[in-house]
Amino acid sequence: MTIKKISRRDFITTTLMGGGLFAGLVLWSVYAVQFLFPSMRKPPTRKVFVATTDKILVGDSYKFNDLKGNKIAIVNTGKEYIALSTKCTHLGCTVIWKKSENVFYCPCHDGYFDAEGKVIKGPPPKPLNKYKVEVVDQAIYLHVEEVYSERV
Repeated sequence: MTIKKISRRDFITTTLMGGGLFAGLVLWSVYAVQFLFPSMRKPPTRKVFVATTDKILVGDSYKFNDLKGNKIAIVNTGKEYIALSTKCTHLGCTVIWKKSENVFYCPCHDGYFDAEGKVIKGPPPKPLNKYKVEVVDQAIYLHVEEVYSERV
């Protein structure tokens, strides 16, 4: 059996072509995974000032629109501030805060959620969407998804 000797030039050419092909396949696979599973990436968030703590008394709800125009209700439970979407998870109707009962009520199909957004009664299949709230020096901030404008 004879071993074929290759020149230094052929070795370097083959190595560089193989390395380029490998790098291209790795890059292609990264983009393919991002295309097939876009929900794996969390959208960036922004901290937005909502109100001061003296504006939302214990048991009250404060309505706010996020950067995308979604309606959000911030409830002061006495222990913490909880921010929830006002869009019912059943059919998307707007829920109403009932201070006397300390619940969110969906008038469309008689759905009820507690102050933390959990389903109490009715047809909603899951709790209301929750947002992160941060209180700094009596200022209430809400962490909401960033809005991008696409440039053409």
